[in-house]
Amino acid sequence: MLLLSKLNLSISLKMQKYISFILGAFLIFTTAQAFAFDPPTKKNSKTQSSFGYEIASSTFQDAVYQSTDNRKVFIDFNEIPVNIKCIQVLNQNGDVFVKKNVYELPVNSLFEIDLSHFPSDNLVLEIQTFTDSRFMLLGGSN
Repeated sequence: MLLLSKLNLSISLKMQKYISFILGAFLIFTTAQAFAFDPPTKKNSKTQSSFGYEIASSTFQDAVYQSTDNRKVFIDFNEIPVNIKCIQVLNQNGDVFVKKNVYELPVNSLFEIDLSHFPSDNLVLEIQTFTDSRFMLLGGSN
């Protein structure tokens, strides 16, 4: 009887090792899959505009207003459903003209950018959230 209980204990320990191995492998695999997510960027964007960056969704586009002469841009944070980290204005080559960290501003802010001292053609607005970035052309139709 004692031999039988030791045999059962031995089998039970071997099963625990196999189950632990399977659970560990599953945990490692699912963690690797979670960290393998590559957010949209200039390189891997599926929906790209003519300037190579991901086109901003209509939610982001509805939050951006331009003056009639296209020299001022207003961003209504209240219209964007996520928190904004940074706002940049750059040209199509990626040169940054304006960079403002706005994560400390209230979510109901109206942010203004004066573009009068920059060339008016080929400007791109980048709205960075804490998870990704959205881009849109400034000056013309988006």
